[in-house]
Amino acid sequence: MLNILDVIFLNLTISFVIVGSLITNYEEHVPVFLIKLYRYGSFAYKGKQGKLFKTIEVPKSYYRHFYVFSAVFSALTLIYMVSVYFLNFPASAFVQFIMARIFNDAEPKVSALAAVLTLSLLTLHCWRRCYESHKLQVFASTSKINLLHYGTAYVHYAALVLIAVGQAPLFCGKQKGEMQWVDDWTKLTYIPSIFLFLLASYEQYNSNVVLANLRKDKNGAIITEAHRIPRGRMFEIVSSPHRLFEIVLYIVLATLTPTRTMIIMSFWVFCNQIQAAIHAHQWYKRTFKDYPKNRAAIFPYLL
Repeated sequence: MLNILDVIFLNLTISFVIVGSLITNYEEHVPVFLIKLYRYGSFAYKGKQGKLFKTIEVPKSYYRHFYVFSAVFSALTLIYMVSVYFLNFPASAFVQFIMARIFNDAEPKVSALAAVLTLSLLTLHCWRRCYESHKLQVFASTSKINLLHYGTAYVHYAALVLIAVGQAPLFCGKQKGEMQWVDDWTKLTYIPSIFLFLLASYEQYNSNVVLANLRKDKNGAIITEAHRIPRGRMFEIVSSPHRLFEIVLYIVLATLTPTRTMIIMSFWVFCNQIQAAIHAHQWYKRTFKDYPKNRAAIFPYLL
């Protein structure tokens, strides 16, 4: 039976794909409020009717807020998990109760090692993105996101941390018999998974450096908020390598924690990153007449 997080992210995925597809193919027939809810940043709706919806928008720089939240929440949860598994800290009956209600499970679906690795990599990712949003990225003062995107981001990261923990030994209910520290699947996949995650994280960081440097001089001072054509590294073959590597990161998380809920979460990320990359690619081509014709939107030589 589907749990509450399955239902939330399946519905988000379906809604996002349907609205995105309608905007991509039939934008002139789509109500403005849907376009405003869907599009943000550089490819946000610019029509006159959109002014009516400015009250539901916040600066795009507010991204920093939910990255602070995700970094702190994931780190505290990881500390708690390590304390339970390695320092004999008692697992809270309240936490077990909440996890059982969220996931409808009384038995673990992953091993302890898989859960620790998943949450550790997720925490690393959240802290890196927190650093980038505060110290690296340059947010245009005119760039906005709507409150739906803003609120969904909090739900996304809170759910992601819960998914990493909620079906692990001692957290989803009292363990019957000896706790499973490691399983055969984790033994087989954890080394390549860690390597791939770190590689994708490194490349995503470098992609964000390229984007940030478009608005800075050689000394790192911000000189413009204008959009330019990004060049170098993976930007030579795709328009959104940072979104491509986000997908790779979630493939790794779903590999380490192959539960139904994590797979649904990853599918949600695949869909929204692909849709956003397509819209960004179309915007680049409309905006820059000399935009390289050989670039794909997100998957090299495919899409």
